[in-house]
Amino acid sequence: MRLMLKWTRGLLILIAGCRQLVADPVASSIAPPPTTNSAKAFPASAFRPLSGPPPGTAVSVNPNPKALAFDSLLKTATATNGETKAEFSFAVTNLSSDDVVVSRVQTSCGCTAAQLPSQPWTLKPGDSGKIGVTVDLTGKYGTINKTATVISSAGSFPLSVRITLPALDSPGVRMGDRSRNLQIAAVDRQAVFRGDCATCHVTPTLGKTGHELYDTACGICHEAANRASMVPVLHALNKPTDAAYWTQWIQNGKEHTFMPAFALKSGGILSDAQIQSLVDYLEGDFKLQVRLDAPVPTSSAARTK
Repeated sequence: MRLMLKWTRGLLILIAGCRQLVADPVASSIAPPPTTNSAKAFPASAFRPLSGPPPGTAVSVNPNPKALAFDSLLKTATATNGETKAEFSFAVTNLSSDDVVVSRVQTSCGCTAAQLPSQPWTLKPGDSGKIGVTVDLTGKYGTINKTATVISSAGSFPLSVRITLPALDSPGVRMGDRSRNLQIAAVDRQAVFRGDCATCHVTPTLGKTGHELYDTACGICHEAANRASMVPVLHALNKPTDAAYWTQWIQNGKEHTFMPAFALKSGGILSDAQIQSLVDYLEGDFKLQVRLDAPVPTSSAARTK
């Protein structure tokens, strides 16, 4: 009982002391700890959205689309048999009040090249100049379209050229193509894998192996109806062949001929696995078919009957 009274008295003293502390002006002058609420710690101005167009607003590709004026955005030409290139010239003027720097011209493929007066080329306000575009016509026929996009500080400006050549079945076009192909093969036999040539010599081979790969990569030349005289008929080679023979020819080709190197490491288009599948086919079903198609020798006794 006495212990209970002591404990109650101590509790009352503690409560009285707390009341005095709250009422004490010195104690109440102590600043409370800073709040951690971010909405109170930072002004509302700190949460303004970044500058820029509202969501969904279309942004122009060209910062100043009217800065450069061209005499034409499309130029055309008609070529005749024997022509190996088509040349165009685009006149351009800087209509803006600022310098325009042309850094480069991006062409649509490797057979199209652009010529700038300098690189980079600076056009001051009111300045004019010319941009040249040249298209290699080797092996081409019909109508072809190419683009040359001018890349500048004022934006991108696409230019187009269209060349009309004799149709494939026009008189003399095949001989003209063959003559041009011979000339380019002597310089770069790998050109068959680039530009427009890739449509016939690269795309059909993608993902192919064995017999299908032979038809698309080899047969297109060696078994063509209008095969060039310098391209051998593989069914009638007058020499023994084996896996090493075919591997060497397919991988490395032969310089100064139409035969390109097909191995990727030599600038070709076929993987090691694809080349091996070709070799297996040529030494397997292909060689068997050659033997079956070979004429049967007639014995001397049969010839006397």
